[in-house]
Amino acid sequence: MTITPSVLYPPQPSTTRAQTLHLSYDPIHNRIAYPNGKSIVVRLVDPESSAPAKQFTKHIHATTVATFAPSGNYIASGDESGQVKIWDVAVVGGPGATDVSPFEQPNIKSEFQILSGPIKSIAWDADSARIIAVGQGKDKFGHCFSWDSGNSIGEIQGHSSSINAVAIKPQRPYRAATVSDDKALVFFHGPPFKFEKSVRDNHTNTIRDVKFSPDGKWLVSAGSDRSIVIYDGKTAEYQNKIENAHQGGIFSISWFKDSSGFVTASADGTIKSWDAETLKETNTYVVNSQGGVENQQVGVVVANDYIISLSFNGNLNYFEKGAATPSKVIPGHQSALTSLKLIDSTLYTGGSDGSLYHWNLAKDTVPTPLGDSKTGHSNYVVDILKDGDEIVTTGWDDTLKVWKNNEVIKSVKLSGQPKQVVNGKNLVVLYESKIQVFSSELQEISSVDLGFNSNSLALVSDKVLVTNNTTNTIEEFLVDGLTKGSVKYPQLRSPPSLIRVSPDGKYAAVADTTGKYTVYNTSDASVVTTRWAFHTSRVYDSKWTPDSKFVISGGLDGGLFLYSINKPSKVLKFPLAHQTGISGVEWTKYDEDSGEFVTVGLDGVVKTWKVDLKAYK
Repeated sequence: MTITPSVLYPPQPSTTRAQTLHLSYDPIHNRIAYPNGKSIVVRLVDPESSAPAKQFTKHIHATTVATFAPSGNYIASGDESGQVKIWDVAVVGGPGATDVSPFEQPNIKSEFQILSGPIKSIAWDADSARIIAVGQGKDKFGHCFSWDSGNSIGEIQGHSSSINAVAIKPQRPYRAATVSDDKALVFFHGPPFKFEKSVRDNHTNTIRDVKFSPDGKWLVSAGSDRSIVIYDGKTAEYQNKIENAHQGGIFSISWFKDSSGFVTASADGTIKSWDAETLKETNTYVVNSQGGVENQQVGVVVANDYIISLSFNGNLNYFEKGAATPSKVIPGHQSALTSLKLIDSTLYTGGSDGSLYHWNLAKDTVPTPLGDSKTGHSNYVVDILKDGDEIVTTGWDDTLKVWKNNEVIKSVKLSGQPKQVVNGKNLVVLYESKIQVFSSELQEISSVDLGFNSNSLALVSDKVLVTNNTTNTIEEFLVDGLTKGSVKYPQLRSPPSLIRVSPDGKYAAVADTTGKYTVYNTSDASVVTTRWAFHTSRVYDSKWTPDSKFVISGGLDGGLFLYSINKPSKVLKFPLAHQTGISGVEWTKYDEDSGEFVTVGLDGVVKTWKVDLKAYK
């Protein structure tokens, strides 16, 4: 009798305006790594691969960069606090990867406090033995150290501002280069790495990225001034320059493995490839002809079969070499997931940034956007539900939208910020201290000012149950006319925060702000059990099984708990199922012996689970 993790669907990279996101590529196992929230995501380049993605969750602060060692066995990742962790990632995407749970955390080999501010870039030497980490700090902007012991192997000097990128020449004798907001490129000899010279006259604005060619012959830099400068890889002597290489600032550089040329990613929404000898453009890759901030290209990496670029909206764009448009685009959530709904075997998810996606978990591992930046929500998605053959969504942009065939067909501006939406014959919207009822045509039918604060409601036949946070009770209203009902519920120990009514309408499971449940009989408000008390903080979502026998529950503490109405003292637990809390749960399959369900979390991840129920018989 266990809850077993099954599949992890990772979030997209977290992007920040006017900042490069350094994608890292491992050619040995054909996989990429990038930061998202407080985690690092490792996924195979091929999205159809059966090998699972991996989410590394042992950073305390928001992550900023992840870089593969040349051996492919380790990743060095950095966060906003200036800490660098080196961890074993050999099995992810390698031999036996399909036998390793994607939820099992890799071993941390070493960790060091490098800077007092965010780490922006990390480079390994060709021996996978030495690391240079750079970024923002008070007394220094970078540090060289051995990955296992942390011993210093030089000093990063010569900059007057935070360093944006670092690169190490792949061959001996080793050389290193850093670029900064101070418009300078600094060149180092080593190890131990020592300042050699500073080059300050080739860029007129912030330099975003710097890269050595794989054969070590060339060194190239690019930045916000739209210029590309190429140097000798051994001496950093100036060789060539092209101005206005793009129509926008350049964020990232990546070399082809034969060192014949490189690609650049720009805010103008294009990727361009360049010949290393002549610095002439060889091809332009257009992500989206419509342009826009969401299509700015903030990262790029050349993989074995593709050029992979990262859009500001989180899309990973796969270009075949020489093609003008992407052969595939992988979209997805970048931010915390806030809502979840299974509708006719399709999974709908909503994010804190207003994004909406739908998934076919049986066939596809890649989600499809619901609407776009113009038709979707502009803020936190509160609820998703089905109304006939239509989808209803609401969010903190104070709108209620009705969708059909991936398009908004109706929309209404709400009178305030919605807390929850449920539907029976009509749509019932809960605000902080008000209930409003709409018809399927989004015409207001009735409303009532509650006179108290509330945050959850549920329908039971022709009644509405509403949490009363002022008196710590449950209030009952009739749907028609929103008049007070006759049933009085006993007072709870803490303010109620969630109500979930069983499918047969017999039970109402009410969670309070401490995570404890009280289960009521809806016919007379009598208490069925108070033994569901294993959460340590607020419950965000829970769902009954179709036969009204079990409840799966998740909340701020990140734990999953399966409760039984027939055996309330018996509970199944899976602690820390999501890194920063579980925001949604849904059953996908269920029978008397087993079940399957899906969860979404504030870490932006979608996870599927299996549960064995034989012990409850």
